[in-house]
Amino acid sequence: KAVVSTQSTGRTLPADLTAKSKSGGVISVVTLVAIFILLWAEVGHFFSEKKYSTIMVERVTGHDRIALHLNMTVQGYGCHAIYMKYRTRTKGYLIDKVDESKIKKEDDSRGGCRITGETSVVKVPGYLEVALRKAGNKEVALPHYIEFLYLGDNTGEGDEAIWRDDIPEIVFNPLREHEEDAEPGYHTEYHLQLVHTALQVGRDGNVVDPYQYSYSTKYPKSKSPYPSIKFFFDWSPITIKYGIKDYYYSDLGGRLIATIGGCFTIAMFLHTFLISSTQTFLLRVSPLTSTTLGA
Repeated sequence: KAVVSTQSTGRTLPADLTAKSKSGGVISVVTLVAIFILLWAEVGHFFSEKKYSTIMVERVTGHDRIALHLNMTVQGYGCHAIYMKYRTRTKGYLIDKVDESKIKKEDDSRGGCRITGETSVVKVPGYLEVALRKAGNKEVALPHYIEFLYLGDNTGEGDEAIWRDDIPEIVFNPLREHEEDAEPGYHTEYHLQLVHTALQVGRDGNVVDPYQYSYSTKYPKSKSPYPSIKFFFDWSPITIKYGIKDYYYSDLGGRLIATIGGCFTIAMFLHTFLISSTQTFLLRVSPLTSTTLGA
């Protein structure tokens, strides 16, 4: 009779991949820590403001008249000599009388006229004219100072705070603190290129509609006895929308479930890989060490 006796000096292997092991415990702890960190990040991401911007070409409805917020001072002439009109761009025909019910005119201490308040302009190619009713001679000038000029909805401090890092206030008011020393006998023309802006100021969907604009200045010779200050409005068909992306709690639930499932799936594959690699390695380095044959 021949008896074969074998003895293996290798370490004991798990009975199957579900057996307890130190590597499995370490992976479980690491997985739980990773799940906690990822869940915390997802929740923080969900409740943070997610802002976006887009450019569209569309017809803006409900904007036949645009609010105009003005604060300027015409120097050298009292308010009794100043009037405001809105005229066509080409031949200067009168389009509309400027609503001055919310405009306040008051003489300042230096003999000038300060014009403040809100009015509106018709959304057709034209210009707002600030001019003299009469003057002693033709060679007069209209030096002036513009504190601000806004069009559309005037964004408040709260709205500005939300978008302070993304939209500087100057894009809505580039004429801020602008001073002009006009020459006698010359008009001062401001040509404004306006772009409608839809600005979402909260997750409740509330939207305000200010107008961004850039401007250039021209100084043509006056053909009339009285030079004036003219604000030309060029309306762009482009709309720039700044919004806040809305998330729903169902989105949050889906993200959390996907995060937990993904972490456990990765941990399972990693654990399986480590166990399989360990078994293969031990089988190769632990050969049969003794063989006894008897008869």
